[in-house]
Amino acid sequence: MSELFSHRVKAEAAKGITGRKKCDAALLGMLLFAHKLSHDEIIFRTENPDVAELICRLLGHVEGAGEANISKKERDPRPAIFTVGIRGEHKVSAVLSRVGLSEFSGNRSIYLAGDIPEKLFGSFVAGIFLICGSVADPNKGYHLEFVTPTERLCQELETALSERMGLDGGIIKRRSSHVLYFKESEHIEDILTLIGSPHSSIELMNVKIYKDLRNRANRATNCDTANLGKQSRSASKQIEAIEKIEKSGKMKNLPDELKEVAVLRKENPDLSLSELCLRASPPMSRSGMNHRLQRIIKTAEEL
Repeated sequence: MSELFSHRVKAEAAKGITGRKKCDAALLGMLLFAHKLSHDEIIFRTENPDVAELICRLLGHVEGAGEANISKKERDPRPAIFTVGIRGEHKVSAVLSRVGLSEFSGNRSIYLAGDIPEKLFGSFVAGIFLICGSVADPNKGYHLEFVTPTERLCQELETALSERMGLDGGIIKRRSSHVLYFKESEHIEDILTLIGSPHSSIELMNVKIYKDLRNRANRATNCDTANLGKQSRSASKQIEAIEKIEKSGKMKNLPDELKEVAVLRKENPDLSLSELCLRASPPMSRSGMNHRLQRIIKTAEEL
């Protein structure tokens, strides 16, 4: 289910990458976080067919890059892996030049891209997310992460998202990769909107609203149950005191107002204190009813 949600997010983001500038910004993000990037080889790996198709489309826009090689490796029951690559120094050079990485020396850095315009930053991050990102099904929990190939890229991505969007994530090392993760639902919503997946962001918001309403309902139910238990224990204690007074033969000695309350409570063991007040003739206040019942309990304790 988590994979299905993450795939929907990526499919939505991929569809929004159109127009030369957005396409080049997304391709730049993909290249910096690709599985392999060198002067004579570019290799991308993804489990998402929409992402694989987008990579082929973006590379196809580059004059001189030729047609990308694509292969599929089945891993039943796990999702298949698509490998998309370009080999040859001339072809790789054409791709790097297209996105402004003609001076690439082999050390990847977000800052090689220069100052990405605000209107293209979302497409740039979308490219990164499509290559190395994933997001959990919000029904199970809130978690979005970028599995980056180097510690430097991980830290630079965290800095870029913090400075531009005010999003502060955590960084951990997982095997040979460095992972930037976010667990705040609001941060995840912002990232999904940024990368061009607003419908997925709304879906997450709706799940959060439903969870909040469900939790409130559960708390209200638990509170009602606790109150009913407390009410039942109080009524039992009151009736026990009344019966004790009756067995002792002392009921006739009680003041008339206590006799009336004793009869009322014994005839209505399931009523709350407020409901009991309405049955009194004339109706009395809650504090007045409680005071008389406490006097009855005290009388029973003194026997």
